[in-house]
Amino acid sequence: MFDEINGLPLHPLAVHATVLLIPLAGLLGVLFATPRTRAWSRLPLLLVSLGAVASTYVSKESGQKFETSQGLALGGPSAELVNEHAQLADLLFIIVLIFAAVVVVTFVLTRGEASRALVSGLSVLLVIGAVALAIQTYRVGEIGARAVWNPTGNVDYGGSSSTE
Repeated sequence: MFDEINGLPLHPLAVHATVLLIPLAGLLGVLFATPRTRAWSRLPLLLVSLGAVASTYVSKESGQKFETSQGLALGGPSAELVNEHAQLADLLFIIVLIFAAVVVVTFVLTRGEASRALVSGLSVLLVIGAVALAIQTYRVGEIGARAVWNPTGNVDYGGSSSTE
């Protein structure tokens, strides 16, 4: 189920949704924490956060299938990086789940008149969650990209070439 779409591996495709939805959920969390944008960001925050959970799950599961299909689970030049990428992705999924749980609680408790202290507390949690999402998404993506594009660290993509 999580291996391919039209002959292409699902993981690199699913990751695009994940790297869009997670930061967007974090941004909407920050917007909810801002009183002026709280009212209109509430529903999009809920929907995007739930979408982030789904896309992160699909990315994680398809990544495991992709790892196995490429033989990386057995070893190879990128195997150590892919293993670290998978561990970081597992942690990211937990962070996304916690953030989404805070969002659901926020959505339910702020439907009517909520106390200022409650809204402030939930807003602080959303901002902290947004920062955690951004950091962990970067960590997962950076090591995943390194595993694919420069596993040995020897490739210079900076454009400087020596012709001597």
